[in-house]
Order: sequence, then structure tokens, then C-alpha cells
Amino acid sequence: MNATALRTVLYVDDEPDIREIVRIALGLTRGLAVHTASSGEQALTLVHEQQPDLVLLDVMMPGLDGPGTLGRMRKDPKTASIPAIFMTAKAMPKEVALLLEMGALGVIAKPFDPMLLAAQVTSLWHRGWAELQGVVKVADYSGLHRQVTKFGEKFLQRTRKEAVRLHSLIEVIHPGDVAQLEELKNLVHRIRGSGSTFGFVAVSECAGEIERMVDGLKKRDAQPGTVMQSKDRRRLTECTQRLCREVEAAAVR
Repeated sequence: MNATALRTVLYVDDEPDIREIVRIALGLTRGLAVHTASSGEQALTLVHEQQPDLVLLDVMMPGLDGPGTLGRMRKDPKTASIPAIFMTAKAMPKEVALLLEMGALGVIAKPFDPMLLAAQVTSLWHRGWAELQGVVKVADYSGLHRQVTKFGEKFLQRTRKEAVRLHSLIEVIHPGDVAQLEELKNLVHRIRGSGSTFGFVAVSECAGEIERMVDGLKKRDAQPGTVMQSKDRRRLTECTQRLCREVEAAAVR
């Protein structure tokens, strides 16, 4: 990679609020144009059309995930050389090593700090250089803080509705229903990631507990002769009720 300034970035994430926060956070860097995509499939189209300097990829997305998107980019001669950075809530050493082996410039852990994101991205872009050139020139951090607060409020409003959907899924879910388990996992994964980013730690932890339970059910259901027990449904319901309480507590702070 040369030392030319970073001019265009494409950020790919299925969560709309996080896309907007990233767009605003990076957009405060002078001379940087930020575009977004809501899926891996859309990203492939935009990468081909726009030829951005850099692609930021969320790892876990429904359909074509981040690694799958990068794999497809590398197979296309027109996009094979475009650098990529992964963003993930699963930034353990083993997972990070696997992502770097795919040829990514680096991995940024979620939840990320919107105030530091531009510096992280620019640092990775200039990796290998003794000094960073034009690292970050931010116009107004206070404006970014107001935007984060605004989207945090929207997140809580949306999560109230999503909790109703969680209850509905838990009530009707049955053993071996892969589609419903996957929907449940995707829903709580989004709540977990957004909750952390917006500073709602307790909300994020509740969603993370449900996500781990769903992962356990998926693994167990894959074994012949296993069934979902009433205690599993009860535990999921209790966690969802606690999630609702934490959302309401966060809303009144």
C-alpha cells in the first residue's frame, strides 16, 4: 500500500443505526467520503461500481457475511486488490488470526468508540509507515456525541418492539426449527452489538446471554434425539423479561 491519503470508504453492516454512526464518525475526517451498504450482496455491487480505497466489513451479517464478502471480492480481478478491515464483536485472538489470514489490513473490535474510530481506521490504513500522515482532523466531536445520543434513544425505542418479537418467537419455537433459531440469534446479536456501542451495557449483556443460549440450543438440536425442553423456553423467557427491564431502566437515565 502507498502513502496516499484515504479518500473513500465503504462500510458494510446490516444494522442501520451502526451504519449511520460509522458514516458520521468517519465523515468528520477532512476529505474522506463515506458510503454504506446493508448487506454483503449490496457491498459487492457498490465495490464494483465505486472502487473505494477501503472496505470496512462487519463479520456477522445475515446471508453473505463479512468473510464471504471479502472472499468474493478477492475472486473478482476488479476488486481483488481493494483493502479491507473487519469489525467484529468476536475479537478473540483465534478469530482475529483467521480474519487476518484472509488478507485483511486489521480487525477493529466491537463495541467501538465512535470518537476513536477514525484514528483506528486511518492507523490501519497507514500500517507499515513510521509516521502517520494526516491521521485525523475532526471538525466537531460534540456534534458526534449528540448524534450518538440520538441514535441511542432510537435504539431503545426499537428494542422495545424487538423484545415483543423475541417473546413471540420463544413461545412458538420448537426443536430443530433452524430458521426460527437463526432469526432469534440475529435479533439478539444486533441488540447486543448496538447496545454496547451506545453504552447500554446491561442491555447488551442480556442480549449476549440469550445469544449464547441460542447457540447452545443450535448445537444441541444438531444432535440426533435431542429436544427443546420446557426449562429452555423458561430460561429464554426470563432473559427476555430481564432485557425488557434493562431497556426501560436505560430509557429513564
